[in-house]
Amino acid sequence: MAENYEYDAILARMLSSVPDGVDKREGSVIYNTLSPCAYELAAAYYMLGYMINLLFADTAEAEWLDRVVNDFGISREAATYAVRQINTLDSSGAAMDVPIGSRFAVNDLTFAVTERIAAGQFKATCEQSGAQGNAYSGTVLPTDNINNLGSAELVAVALIPARDEETDDSLRERFYAAVRHSPYGGNIADYEEKTLAIDGVGAVKVFSAVDQGPGNVGLIIGDEQGNQATQTLIDEVQALMGCCGNGIAPIGHTVTVGTSTNLPVNMSAEIKLRSGTSFTTVQPVVTQTIADYIENIGFTNETVFYAKLVAAILNSHDAIMDVGTVTMNGASANIALNKTYDNYQVPTVGTVTVTEVAS
Repeated sequence: MAENYEYDAILARMLSSVPDGVDKREGSVIYNTLSPCAYELAAAYYMLGYMINLLFADTAEAEWLDRVVNDFGISREAATYAVRQINTLDSSGAAMDVPIGSRFAVNDLTFAVTERIAAGQFKATCEQSGAQGNAYSGTVLPTDNINNLGSAELVAVALIPARDEETDDSLRERFYAAVRHSPYGGNIADYEEKTLAIDGVGAVKVFSAVDQGPGNVGLIIGDEQGNQATQTLIDEVQALMGCCGNGIAPIGHTVTVGTSTNLPVNMSAEIKLRSGTSFTTVQPVVTQTIADYIENIGFTNETVFYAKLVAAILNSHDAIMDVGTVTMNGASANIALNKTYDNYQVPTVGTVTVTEVAS
């Protein structure tokens, strides 16, 4: 038992081994001699228990978890670099080409132009890793002088979104999926593992030959946040899959890559507040709770649950006494999501209306 190796227990056992004729009271010579030894032994036992926990996947953390999963050929996913689109205009407002390698900056982020898409449109890679490269959109400034440049704009949607370094929980979950599902030779688990390893892909649903026909595999992908993927990312995954065995897909498999369809969910909620509570204080909290519920629905989840939304609203603020009518897309009922290859629906936040009703 763990308590047998704590300081008090160790010291008690050590003192019990001393003959009764010797003064063992606190402050005595023998007590003061054994007490530091017991403390150091307790610390050593604690560290030994901690070290044992670091050797197993369910309790390992940080670099120790890396070492556990490395034995199975799995590595922590590093932070990646966002690929964005920058549009450039000359001083008269016409599309203008800039040299490849031109750099632009905003909010402590810098972007380097890597490829021309069309006149005045370029791919640019964020030079700082992680999801921070996905967030900003709007005007960016050149770090060096570019003759006749009037303006440059970072387009809102990332062509290939970046991710932060994989967390311990995410790595542990991926490790369990790999060792328990036995990905091999083009089975569903194999496609899931290899597709999710591609930079920019954060979610995937595999449709097998049962759904697509003999020899055909369908992949519906989402970006790093599980949102609808851009055409750039779809094309990249499609190219990596290859055909006739010259890519990720095994010989005999024809892979078609697509992405999800956004299903906006418009929500309204009536809340009853305790007396003396300000509605203007509670309203933004409820609005954010409703949005969070929709945004946290998993890529493969098939239902938007009405009861879970009501519960989330009720628990979002202590001042809420009850809820009135709550609707999702006009009805007080679950929303069943279409999950076919041709129409793979993922809910997105539409309009959110929160009103107060008399208690």
